Amino acid sequence: MMDWDLHLLRKINQDWTHPVLDWLMPAVSCIQAWVPLLILLVIAILWRGGARARLMLLCVGVAVGTGDGIVGNVLKKHTGQVRPRDAREEVVVRDLGKAPQPEFRRLFLPPVQKPGVRKASPDRKSFPSSHTVNMFALATVVALFYRRWGILAFMFAAAVAWSRVYVGAHWPSDVIPSTGIGILLGWGAVRLAGWAAAKLAARHQMTAASLASKKSPHSALATATAD
Repeated sequence: MMDWDLHLLRKINQDWTHPVLDWLMPAVSCIQAWVPLLILLVIAILWRGGARARLMLLCVGVAVGTGDGIVGNVLKKHTGQVRPRDAREEVVVRDLGKAPQPEFRRLFLPPVQKPGVRKASPDRKSFPSSHTVNMFALATVVALFYRRWGILAFMFAAAVAWSRVYVGAHWPSDVIPSTGIGILLGWGAVRLAGWAAAKLAARHQMTAASLASKKSPHSALATATAD
């Protein structure tokens, strides 16, 4: 582990703390607790957002699905980096309080803290930070479709990235490249959508031109009579 990485982890996780952040950062980091709100947001966009907003949702799905389901899994299997909370006992592990389902009830409970536990064979790896990859992929897509909303999305993505270090789940060296991966995935998803849209538009124009060139017998007869 690099010196700067450990130093910055200690600063964020142990020094730059506050009681409000001790609740806010686990809340931001616990995506499962926000699922009902996210579902309502998706439904609202599908219902009232229009074609542009629906295409944005499709791009978000492609970017996040690729990042979470493919890129993240592959990198975690090949890097094998251990999470801070599983590697060092001085790390403060922060989380929301436990509550029965649904998960959003945890947002209304006091946060909990415990020390890290050194594990010989941890079951979850550290790099990349899937939360960071997914949120920056989403923010990039939103920004490319709606610039003003994209600013807010990037601010929230940055808060999520910071929270992953604050709660002891990731090293700073996990979060920084994960940010770049997310941005690339978001940009790539939008570019892919633009390429597909251009191909479909070109095919539609070719089909329309082909149909226009094939005149019916009645049209041909009318043209000949007019001449």
